[in-house]
Amino acid sequence: MWISENDAASAGISDNDWIEAYNANGALTARAVVSQRVKDGMCLMYHAQEKIVNVPGSEMTGQRGGIHNSVTRTVLKPTHMIGGYAQQSYGFNYYGTIGTNRDEFVILRKLAKVDWLDQPNADQPSNPEAAAKLEAAE
Repeated sequence: MWISENDAASAGISDNDWIEAYNANGALTARAVVSQRVKDGMCLMYHAQEKIVNVPGSEMTGQRGGIHNSVTRTVLKPTHMIGGYAQQSYGFNYYGTIGTNRDEFVILRKLAKVDWLDQPNADQPSNPEAAAKLEAAE
């Protein structure tokens, strides 16, 4: 996610830090790209990221960091609800809004702790011997 140098300095964010953007719609985590090319008060994200690969968990949700659309809302147009015409058939999150309508207010902060969510669940044993004993007991 690209942010301005001034905004990054005021938030204690350096280039390549893990950051989190969130609002009422959702949250996402990404690497910070600090740049002079971004206006103060603005941040932008060019492409989608896969939310289950190489992305730490969100401090807001406790789940993987989300994709670029996590903080946007889906706005339907009446023509999306028309049936019978292939070019106007509704498909969830297929049409969505156009890019210029995806402007959203977000709160941006540096992740206090980068959590990769790689610890096993408390109810699952972390070693194969314990798993075999648990399976045998059942």
